[in-house]
Amino acid sequence: MMDFKRFKTFMFDLDGTIWKWTELLPYAQKCVNDLTKKGKKVYFVTNVAVLSRKDLAGKLTKFGIPATEEQIISSGYTAAKYFDEKGIDKVYAIAERGVLEELNKCDVNTSEKANHVLYSVDRNFTFWKLKRAYDLIADGAALYTTGMNKYWSVGDEIYPAEAPFLKAIEEMTGQKAIVLGKPSDYMKKRVFEDILLFPEDVLFIGDSLKTDMVFANKCNFCSALVLTGSTTAEEAKNAKGQEKPRTILRTLRDIVL
Repeated sequence: MMDFKRFKTFMFDLDGTIWKWTELLPYAQKCVNDLTKKGKKVYFVTNVAVLSRKDLAGKLTKFGIPATEEQIISSGYTAAKYFDEKGIDKVYAIAERGVLEELNKCDVNTSEKANHVLYSVDRNFTFWKLKRAYDLIADGAALYTTGMNKYWSVGDEIYPAEAPFLKAIEEMTGQKAIVLGKPSDYMKKRVFEDILLFPEDVLFIGDSLKTDMVFANKCNFCSALVLTGSTTAEEAKNAKGQEKPRTILRTLRDIVL
């Protein structure tokens, strides 16, 4: 059995690990709050971009898990910082409020005339947004995305996430999107620049082999796959390479200090 006491920092994915958007997953509140009470550092590293970091922290707090903006690294925030650091001050963003707010905080303007197209979850995606993306990319614009998740769990319902609509843009333009969220090196850079840590002291907990486990192993964190989200026990057991978790948790209750 893994000795969880040795870790100083615990990083959690959100969807499928902490919540199903409208409800907390079993033992999430107790697990996180117990870690905090015992002096452990807790962070949330997520590809959820429909809300800003500030609003994600507020949502966690309303669920009984007190959190601050500084404890959250989101893909929308990472994208905004990426453009800011590259000196890119204008993008065409097909995205919701969370991404737009992060871009605004970094003084990155949104425009229908830009050399960079950013796609994130957008519940108001339309024929005309696809047409505008195509026109810009045909003129040489680069395509980016905050993630490549197929679906988004909202309670017991399944909604489309980035991949289904992004595929339409990629198919029409012939251009593959540059991923800025997990498991990209850009997300890794953001985590290591924003948080003072030593990789050997970190346990990363998530529910996805292709995003969370690849990201954790790429960062040299100890990786834990929790079976409350998108991965079955058999898939976790048979995972190989960077997708292979160091340990498998049935629920967050398995984290005992």
